[in-house]
Amino acid sequence: MRTIATLIAVFFLKSVCAAHAISVFVSFSMPDKFLEETLRECSQLSIPAYLNGLYRDSMGETALKVMALSKRIPNLNLNIDPTKFERFDIHQVPALVVDDGKNFDVIYGHLTIQEGLTRMAGRGQVYFTSKDVRRLR
Repeated sequence: MRTIATLIAVFFLKSVCAAHAISVFVSFSMPDKFLEETLRECSQLSIPAYLNGLYRDSMGETALKVMALSKRIPNLNLNIDPTKFERFDIHQVPALVVDDGKNFDVIYGHLTIQEGLTRMAGRGQVYFTSKDVRRLR
């Protein structure tokens, strides 16, 4: 029994290590329609979205904006993390990042996540294929 548990744990760790982290970078300065479309797709695909800072430098106003968005977008995963913007050198939004822990690739512009990933597949420093994109659907 212990051997089976060990094999399952090893398989799980290998699959997690081989996984790619996908992130989307957004801003409240984006047009509301585009921001909402992007966040809705992130929610549907269980992909986290990141903001660089607070809305109007106010925690209260930011909280109100996020609460309003979360009422319209189920399972919203919107985080404030300026260190992610620094790590991936993000200076414009929207941006889509695929990260394998060592390397990362970024694509900018208002594209669906699926379209962005399809354009990135097989082209960057991260080994990410069309098959990986299809798995997200």
